[in-house]
Amino acid sequence: MSTFAFIKETKTRWLTRVIWLVTACFAIYFFILDFPFRLETYSSVCGDEKICLETGQLNLEEALQLSQLGLSLDAFAGFKVFLEIVKVLVYFSVSSLLLFRKEQPWFNLYVSLVFLSLGIGLSYNFLADHPTQFIMYHFISNFGATYLVLFYLLPDGKFVPRWTVAIALFWIMVGVFSVYFKGSVMDVENWPIWLGAFFWISFHVILIFSQIYRYRKRSDAIIRQQMKWYVYSIIMYVIALLLLNFVGPLSISLKMATEFVYALSSILIPLSIGFAIFKYRLWDINIIIHRTVLYGILSILVVLFYSVSVSVLSLYIVEEDRMISSLITAGIIAFCFQPVKVKLQSFVNRLVYGDRDNPLFILTQLNSILTAASSMEKVLPLVVTTLAKTLKIPYVAIRLIEQETSYIAASFGKPSEVDREIPLFYQGNRLGSLLLSSRDSHEPFRPSDMRLLDGLAQQVGIVAQSILLHKDLQRSRSQLVLAREEERRRLRRDLHDGLGPSLASIKMKLDVAESFIEAKPESTAKIIHETGNQLKKMIEEIRTLVYSLRPPVLDELGLVAAIREMCNHYSQSEINFSVVSIPEPLPALPAAAEIAVYRIAQEAITNVVRHSSANECSITIDAENENLHVTIVDNGIGISDETFKKGIGFHSMKERAEELGGTAIIENLPDGGLKVFAKIPIQ
Repeated sequence: MSTFAFIKETKTRWLTRVIWLVTACFAIYFFILDFPFRLETYSSVCGDEKICLETGQLNLEEALQLSQLGLSLDAFAGFKVFLEIVKVLVYFSVSSLLLFRKEQPWFNLYVSLVFLSLGIGLSYNFLADHPTQFIMYHFISNFGATYLVLFYLLPDGKFVPRWTVAIALFWIMVGVFSVYFKGSVMDVENWPIWLGAFFWISFHVILIFSQIYRYRKRSDAIIRQQMKWYVYSIIMYVIALLLLNFVGPLSISLKMATEFVYALSSILIPLSIGFAIFKYRLWDINIIIHRTVLYGILSILVVLFYSVSVSVLSLYIVEEDRMISSLITAGIIAFCFQPVKVKLQSFVNRLVYGDRDNPLFILTQLNSILTAASSMEKVLPLVVTTLAKTLKIPYVAIRLIEQETSYIAASFGKPSEVDREIPLFYQGNRLGSLLLSSRDSHEPFRPSDMRLLDGLAQQVGIVAQSILLHKDLQRSRSQLVLAREEERRRLRRDLHDGLGPSLASIKMKLDVAESFIEAKPESTAKIIHETGNQLKKMIEEIRTLVYSLRPPVLDELGLVAAIREMCNHYSQSEINFSVVSIPEPLPALPAAAEIAVYRIAQEAITNVVRHSSANECSITIDAENENLHVTIVDNGIGISDETFKKGIGFHSMKERAEELGGTAIIENLPDGGLKVFAKIPIQ
């Protein structure tokens, strides 16, 4: 920031503070001037119901009820004035704090002046009693009259959408003309009733629309949390106002109770707006909403039950014993309170947090998904959808790790900031992660949420393992089909290009020899000799084809002897081979397992001879109940990672084992050398 901009900003902040200080002094002065009138008003009884609502006075019936409680009108006046003093203190405190906020000084000043005006709440005839205060009275009261415009600006001081500026200006203009230019076209008093009602309703509908639009289209997580604060306070204020107007007149006790609730709701408005503007998150608004809904419903049920029960019991109990009906009702309420609270707690928890308190239900849902899913491809999308909806989480995704590559296998909701990443494990192997974003209110996950999600992650890990195994199975099947087709193509090519022409040639030569057998016996003998040599080559080719399908040595000698025979071919090398069988001899083995172990051993021994620079190599074959193990260990130089990645033979060994559902591990030994271990199922 440049020096000029800094000086300008400092001057602006001090100017706004001076304006607020002058206005606050006048507001306090006006409140003190109005104080005697307030006491006098609340200490008297009014005769007109409409005036009572405006002045807050008691009517004659309420005054009589008050005296029956042993209280005087002066006590009621003290009660009312005490609430107003608390209200003034809260409004003024929040108003003053806003002036210390560095951002948007003019917006802060406007909100502060609105709070000053609403806080003092000057009586309706203040100007008539103090006409000399005309200028400052209108200056202060006019800010309070624009309180609805304030909600077009909250919480960041911007009109959203921008065209609502025109609506706010029109509202202010109508208010100015109605107060200062009475009788003009813009004076609401001269409008038809339907037009005034239409204007009032339209303004509030647009106000509600602007808040919804801001919340859904132009807000981030923090602004949404801020908006929840003041929207919550407005809802509580409206509820308190309805209670004051409809429940309060029923009795003086309810009148004073609703007056107290109304005062609390009035105080809640500046506090919530202050939190919203300052971006404070001292308390979680969702917790407050949760508790309000819970105890609000509980209180309503208690009051309704009490009223109905007392009314019904009073029909059967004489007037003098009405206290008995109250005691009986109170006992029933005390007995039923805890069970009802537990039920309501569960209901409200589901309303706000989903089914986090009912993990059995979520597990049942997951089990139903696994049972009803028509294909494995649909399982993970259904899992994330179930977790998101049952726990009310806006974004849930499952990231899987497959062949050293991670990818999003399934997701629900719009991708947003991931607040939690829970690893998915199965038998110690990490399969991926469960990705979660906080609830739409930007509420962080609680320890109870994390315990539930950790437990669910274990179940999701099992599902992920099933998906990965299914994909591996599909991949293996595809590879087997491709390998089978490649083998068929090779055999077809060898038979068609090799044996086929050779047999045709032999047939032609035999036909020629048959025609020459009497006329040219020498030529016939030569042709038959050439044909014999050709047949000899064909026999070798057939043996090669047969050997590629299954080495004959396996049928002639058996697996262990065949591997020993293979090692004998390298007797000229300086490597000492040892072949051990456990047990000796081996039991009958499946043909596929024999071929796989033989080929793996063949590839490993070839690598030892060519690349290891070893002088010792041991081959151990161990047949257990369900698996056949082969271990080839040498004392050579081992293998580098780059060579392993490029080596076709190593991958061939792994593929041969995996084709039969086994595994192959190739690793360097700590003391030098290389170890090849393969496990092949034989059951």
